[in-house]
Amino acid sequence: MKHVRALSLGAVLLMIAMGAGAQTEGGKATLYRDTYGVPHVYADRPVDAFYALGYAQAEDRLEDIYKNVRTAIGRMAEAFGPDHVENDFILRVVRNAEVAEQKWNTVPETIRQGAEAFIAGINAYVKEHPERVPDYALELQPWHCAAIGRAMILRWPLGTLQDDYGKRDEKPKFASNCWSVAPQRSADGRAILLTDPHLTWESLAVFYECRVHAGPLSMNGFCLVGAPIIALGHGENVGWACTTGGPDTSDVYALELNPSMPTMYKYENKWEWLKIRFIRIPVKGEAEPRVQFAMDSRFGPLIAEPDFKNNVAYAGRTNYLDDIGLFEQTWAMLMAKDANEFFQALGMNHLMEQNVMYADRQGNIAYARVGNVPIRPDGFDWSKPVPGNTKATDWLGVHPIDDLVHIMNPPQGYMQCCNISPAVIMENSPLTPDKYKPYIYNVSWDQDNHRGQRARQLLAADDKVTQDEALKIVMDVYDLYAQSWQDLLKAAVDAHGQDAMQHPDFAAAVKDILAWNREFTQDSTAATVVERWRKQCSGKFDTARVRNGEALAETDQKAALDALSAVLEDMKRIYGKTSVPWGECHKVGRDGEYFPYDGADFDRTETLRCVEGVEEQKGSGQYIAHVGTMSAMLMFFHKDGIESFTCTPWGQNLDPKSPHHVDQARDLFSKRVMKPTWFKKEELLQHVSSEKVLTVP
Repeated sequence: MKHVRALSLGAVLLMIAMGAGAQTEGGKATLYRDTYGVPHVYADRPVDAFYALGYAQAEDRLEDIYKNVRTAIGRMAEAFGPDHVENDFILRVVRNAEVAEQKWNTVPETIRQGAEAFIAGINAYVKEHPERVPDYALELQPWHCAAIGRAMILRWPLGTLQDDYGKRDEKPKFASNCWSVAPQRSADGRAILLTDPHLTWESLAVFYECRVHAGPLSMNGFCLVGAPIIALGHGENVGWACTTGGPDTSDVYALELNPSMPTMYKYENKWEWLKIRFIRIPVKGEAEPRVQFAMDSRFGPLIAEPDFKNNVAYAGRTNYLDDIGLFEQTWAMLMAKDANEFFQALGMNHLMEQNVMYADRQGNIAYARVGNVPIRPDGFDWSKPVPGNTKATDWLGVHPIDDLVHIMNPPQGYMQCCNISPAVIMENSPLTPDKYKPYIYNVSWDQDNHRGQRARQLLAADDKVTQDEALKIVMDVYDLYAQSWQDLLKAAVDAHGQDAMQHPDFAAAVKDILAWNREFTQDSTAATVVERWRKQCSGKFDTARVRNGEALAETDQKAALDALSAVLEDMKRIYGKTSVPWGECHKVGRDGEYFPYDGADFDRTETLRCVEGVEEQKGSGQYIAHVGTMSAMLMFFHKDGIESFTCTPWGQNLDPKSPHHVDQARDLFSKRVMKPTWFKKEELLQHVSSEKVLTVP
């Protein structure tokens, strides 16, 4: 694939600076709120827009700003107690706050000015509303923005290190959807792109929706709270989406410890000292700080306590530990004129390992499996700890992005990457593992899944995708495994269930399940029973055989019927009945306001519109959504601009008294509806709920 020459970062920053002007001169910004309370900022210069964006974030999510800063710099336990000690320790081991602060002056000046203005906007709101400031607030600094970005990015390489060390669950707790459609397969000849991250709705992962128009800068999407630039969404010309998965960016090194001096390790037949740091973590409610030690090697910090008995320790190595270029790269991504320039921006290698899908107004759709990937010498299994006592395992540089898995404008005319292998990104995908180094291709847990299969099925079957059809794909709640379970139930009842069918509740449930349309919708009573039944069957027999459509042995069929009987008895005890609509017990909302939702995620079943609930009061039978689709954005790329739609599970404002606390849960999420973003000003002005002009000092 040919690409234009690399972006001149200096030219990009100069263009931004021309819009920013000197920060010593004051400016103005207009902060509009649309009917859902989402901020739209208009200014002549980016620096003024960032001031207004900081003000808006503080107005909506002030408590979350302080919490995210504390999370990023490892000071949550100080305010919220011992449950946060472990995360604080991890962020301090990797020196997140130190790197962000010490390297802040290496960030391009224009970006620093933007962060300074953003923090000034937060402080302006705080000055106006001191009563809103929580007791755990701390003095905000511009480099805190970088610390928040780094804290989010580091979750991925640190997870990879745990994988290599063998101490993490098989599947990461990240699951997301993205897909794209080329103009030749869309009904009106425009490219279409979806970003739909599925994360736990807490801490850094609860993104902030915003729109900004300021001179050369246009952005529309979702920021981290406490950061001034979008992580997902679109600029003036290009939009992008991310899902977890990607090349192997990080390695674990096994260090040979000196039996006589176990704080020394061998490298090239010489002993080197491990550098010991004592980390003091203040904890709310405890008189003295907790003191823990960290140890650093030439490769990076130890990721577990040394095994002194076997004279071995394990160090984690990743280029992200010292990296502070995320915002610089995001600027370049936002300023890209087309997909080719965007590809070059991805090559700056500051983004964590991800599947990135993107599209532009010229009709290009593209995919790249990106990350800061070290060039490794041959002869080692880099998915496991490698010897740390020899130069033979030293990295040899960093792979340029052209080495990584990528494609633009495939002839199939569509792509999807719902945490799956590039080999199944579309039918007859050319992105096969034989063409890449194993650590670049790096597919393990993400080979394929229910969401990827369903997205591929829907996209491959529709060669003229309309806007309404695209919206329906985003909100699809069909269960691909349902028919196999219906077939199992019918076979088991026919062979062994005649006695059970004499019980009215059992017979009614069987009839309901067999007639079910296989969609997890809030009005479905079958969906409620099916979820509980399948969970009950898990562990009693190999449920993978059901998913694969295989016939079960007689004992397994009987076990399945017994499980269904047990589920119905349990439902009668909890709900007083066995026919319970899905939406009666699966809700979305917060602070006492809850609404039914559609979609499911359980026992390896994930509808494309993926939502998982947790039983907040054990035994209540009420499941409140807390994981899944949380900042979906569907984008349509016209030659004259980008039209987009979004949906979040709660609302824009953290305050329970705000009309925008749960309005999206009620009006959109519960009804499987997306709202227009009204990115063009003439559209916005028809949907404005408030307007405020801010004077920037």
